[in-house]
Amino acid sequence: MKAIIWGSCGSLPSPTSSATIRRKLSTALWTAREQLFETQEDVEHYIDQLPHSTQGTYKANTSCVQITNNSGEIILCDAGTGIRDYALSIDPEAGPQTYHIFISHLHWDHIQGFPFFAPAYVPGNRIIIHGFHQEIETTLRKQMDAPCFPVPFEAMQATIEFDIQEDGAGFQIGDVAVQTIKQQHPGDSWGYRFEEAGKSIVYSTDSEHGPEAQEADYSFVQFFKHADVLIFDGQYTFEQASNEKRNWGHSDHLTAIELGARAKVSRLVIFHHEPAHSDREIEAMHEQAIVECEAFSQTLDYGEAVYPKQLYLAYDGLTVET
Repeated sequence: MKAIIWGSCGSLPSPTSSATIRRKLSTALWTAREQLFETQEDVEHYIDQLPHSTQGTYKANTSCVQITNNSGEIILCDAGTGIRDYALSIDPEAGPQTYHIFISHLHWDHIQGFPFFAPAYVPGNRIIIHGFHQEIETTLRKQMDAPCFPVPFEAMQATIEFDIQEDGAGFQIGDVAVQTIKQQHPGDSWGYRFEEAGKSIVYSTDSEHGPEAQEADYSFVQFFKHADVLIFDGQYTFEQASNEKRNWGHSDHLTAIELGARAKVSRLVIFHHEPAHSDREIEAMHEQAIVECEAFSQTLDYGEAVYPKQLYLAYDGLTVET
């Protein structure tokens, strides 16, 4: 199994401006002033050594993650603007397909890409939208009503089904077992754990973890337990999440690392970045969280916490394998 990030930005799309690109180019060229490049490969190798904040961006599309699996089921988590880029990657000769889209919640940044999801307009395709909000179908239809969108929902020629479950329900998609957990977020959201052949990927975005997260039997620790990959909402700093952003339904880098360690996950992916933060600010937040978490963990007794083998900052195009 592997997770492919198609949209990693929170709240709204955050395309890189020309001014920002210019600053990145200026930084890259200045740091390369003493390099001697003989081939294009030398240039590519040098770029690979640069921080991602210089060579790329952490923010572009809103939430969409593809979960690949051995049985070949097409599984997507959320339908933010990243789902359009996923659709552009599809082989046009692939023929009719079945797409499973798991919706965490109905805030616009998690559904706004659906009107641009090309497979929905292709006869013969089947799209099954899974989730827990009774209003999923109504909401997806309304965002395509005039005057908000020029093409109505009825123009989609694929077969579209809505699989609305009750809290606590699980799913079986081919050989992939899906467990779920209700999360603290305005209007409620749900996290998903995908398991196949002993491997597991957890998608847990738009979830706030308050003081109750310090409890030894915190339910999310068990839900994340031994996950090969944990994709976790880290939109804010710990100070923001604890104070001015309290009850906004998001978490932070420090809490992500701490819960990942307590759950002994192998790979932790910080996701749903704050669009107001620059790429370098996101990296700095992450670096500071690592330092603080090491100090903070010494004051708590959680037994044998094991820090993730690998930490990632999500960006569009990142692929993480189990």
